Amino acid sequence: MKRTVTSWIVLLGVVVAASSCGPNRRILESANGESSNGEPGAAAANAAPAQSGFEQDLNAMRTADFKFIIVFRRKDGKALEQGDKELIGNAASQANRRRLSDEGKAVIIGSNFPFAAGAFAGLTERFSMENYSKPDSGPMYTNSNSNQ
Repeated sequence: MKRTVTSWIVLLGVVVAASSCGPNRRILESANGESSNGEPGAAAANAAPAQSGFEQDLNAMRTADFKFIIVFRRKDGKALEQGDKELIGNAASQANRRRLSDEGKAVIIGSNFPFAAGAFAGLTERFSMENYSKPDSGPMYTNSNSNQ
């Protein structure tokens, strides 16, 4: 009998200890970005706004410290087709990095070297070109006749 009572007391102690060691609801809710009353928590209020895929890719080019950052998009706003990508890739063949971005609607090109004179001349008829190069990067095109 004494052993049965001791077993029940031990079992009751284990149950009480296990139920009191659950997660703290307030901490869990703050991790999810809302307080217990349903309002945004401090974590959500202080968090930086999420960047779009294009902004992330553009910032990655800037973080890589490229002098020249050029973006090409189709003038009609549609996604780039395989032929478009090949045309842009051939024109910027010496670029350090090319990245398809904005759900396939833009190609971001990063380079530390100026492009050959007239490299993008044919592209500007079909594509819009945005220049995000560093202000102090110098001329974007080199004179192909110069001996350097």
